[in-house]
Amino acid sequence: MKAATAKTMPNMEILEKRAKAIAAMNLVTRDNDRFRVATPSLRGRQQAYEVWRDENAKVRCSCLEYEENSMHDSSFRCEHILAVKFSLLAKNTEPMANQPAPHKPVMPKAVKVESISDERQNAAEAGRSDSGIQESGVRIENKSEIHNQESADGNEFGRAEQEQNAITVDAERIGRDSAQNDYKKSSRTTQIRQFADKKEEIMNTNKKNVISFAQTENANNAEFDNQKPQTENANNVLAMPFTQTLQALRQNVDSNNVKQREGWRDRNGNVHMVDYVEWHTVADILDRVAPNWSHTIRDIKQIGDFIAVTAAITIDGVTREGVGTGAIDTEMGIKKAEHDALKRAAVKFGIARELYKRESDVIETEGSPTNNGGFPSNPIAKSLADLVTGKQLGMIRALSRDLHIEADEESQKMMNCKVDELSKRAASSFIQHLQTMSQEEVGDKSNVQQMRRAG
Repeated sequence: MKAATAKTMPNMEILEKRAKAIAAMNLVTRDNDRFRVATPSLRGRQQAYEVWRDENAKVRCSCLEYEENSMHDSSFRCEHILAVKFSLLAKNTEPMANQPAPHKPVMPKAVKVESISDERQNAAEAGRSDSGIQESGVRIENKSEIHNQESADGNEFGRAEQEQNAITVDAERIGRDSAQNDYKKSSRTTQIRQFADKKEEIMNTNKKNVISFAQTENANNAEFDNQKPQTENANNVLAMPFTQTLQALRQNVDSNNVKQREGWRDRNGNVHMVDYVEWHTVADILDRVAPNWSHTIRDIKQIGDFIAVTAAITIDGVTREGVGTGAIDTEMGIKKAEHDALKRAAVKFGIARELYKRESDVIETEGSPTNNGGFPSNPIAKSLADLVTGKQLGMIRALSRDLHIEADEESQKMMNCKVDELSKRAASSFIQHLQTMSQEEVGDKSNVQQMRRAG
């Protein structure tokens, strides 16, 4: 039971990557003592989940993934809880890192009533900006009181909230200072906001800047190529022509990243295993070789209990599409359909093509016609795309009706399966078989008529 649970537990490295992406897109919002985390879905909509701390000071999430995995591992953290943690850490470290420590002025012990009145009058003349700052100080004070009521459980999520509470307490003391100190704080807050906006702009254009920088470096160092040996570094982003990109993508996948699963069963019940790679491995190859790649979801269709997703990958302006299928009643089935579609699109650029070619060769060999009336040795369809078409079913029903036979019985007799289970190749062979039977029946009737005339 423990081994089965370990197989189904999600990869923490993948969860942290998703959580960092959600935090970077500012999809984490706070509502009093709860957090709201939005995640994009396949249909372009956003799904929201809540993260909160229960009465036992345990961090919880409303997503199904947390409910399932926390039953086996109480320390499990889903991508939404990790996104809240990264969002809090980013807010605690980035804006306040460049802010000087606030200076708290020493107030005299005895202050005359006239001086207090003068200060209040000056603060009133300062305008809406000063009053707005004081109101923000009151809100910060109220927010600090709410935060101080929360308890930390010692994990990373609790430490991030404690750091934010300490910052809000410092902001509370700043809000209680005089109007002059509030004005200085307003100026510093404006500088921090400008710094945050600038940093966000730099992060959004970071990928383009890295590619441009790599192109410039390659041009400047071209004269030293013959003197200096070239070495590969997976952490460096190198711009290259599209033909060189394709050559790099077509390299064989590392055997450590190749996995196996049950592919299909032949008519004798033997299980045939197929090699495959997971989507995150394909994405890592794309990030390393072609960092400017992008993908889109072109179409989503429901076919019975299945969903078909059409996805496209674009590299240097060249686009390739792929189609994947999965069960529509589960979220994992929809993700599987999307990942299969992206992997099939990546195969058209050359990634892991040798694995799919190997599988195709095995299927073609196993499905080749035999001496048993020209039928394939394994007539059952292996996928939804390989299933008999409606046009083929119509021809089979019509020929069977003319021959006064049952199509399913004849199919069971010849190939040990029903008509609606046939593959396209097996259906074509079965149609040829029925046409041959029809021609033989017409020939027999003609011979009988000739014999009657002769008699």
